[in-house]
Amino acid sequence: MSTRRVLSFDLDGTITDISFVNSVWLEGIPSLYATKNGLGFEDAKTLVMSEYLKVGKDRLEWYDLGYWIAKFGLATSPRAVLSSFQHRIMVFPEVPAVLKELKDAGFRLVVVTNARREFVDLELENTRIGHFFERVFSSTSDFGLIKKSTDIYRKVCSTCGISPEEMIHVGDDQCFDFEVPSKLGITAFYLDRTRENSVDHVINSLQELCRKLENDKEFRRNK
Repeated sequence: MSTRRVLSFDLDGTITDISFVNSVWLEGIPSLYATKNGLGFEDAKTLVMSEYLKVGKDRLEWYDLGYWIAKFGLATSPRAVLSSFQHRIMVFPEVPAVLKELKDAGFRLVVVTNARREFVDLELENTRIGHFFERVFSSTSDFGLIKKSTDIYRKVCSTCGISPEEMIHVGDDQCFDFEVPSKLGITAFYLDRTRENSVDHVINSLQELCRKLENDKEFRRNK
């Protein structure tokens, strides 16, 4: 197997469709809040969303389902909320074939996501793609970090025993998945499935990632 490249993927919006996580945050929590406080769903959703936005995605609490359940005083558990929406977990159609092609080419595949471990484990279990990955990193659960700083990528590289130049990362957040890892010297691609961008570092599908990597000598050698 090639050790020259570790190929790192974000999870939600990159490998898995965001329907599951959106259902948890935008349907599950507001519904429980509405029931508890005797509100209509839309009013409850507006109030819940305003509290989310006060925190923002640059803080650890944003990703912590247990934190929000406690904050809103909801009579439930993270496991119960996640389980009620697990039927909406799905990967994008091209994902299994792309992961197999890249793994067969000798790339070491890992996941680096802001999602907490309880989300990640359930998603990988339900999609049955966990076997493709050498390591799975939840930045928030495993390191208490968010991908807004190079620290998380530095720790991932250290754990994998590689330099940043030996890693490729792809994800659907322009800042977290492209700008931040690029600062460390990681080759990064921003996945924009809307196809609104066409600059060199942007890909519109994971098949396009494979096409870009065709120019990688290690990729060609191991195919």
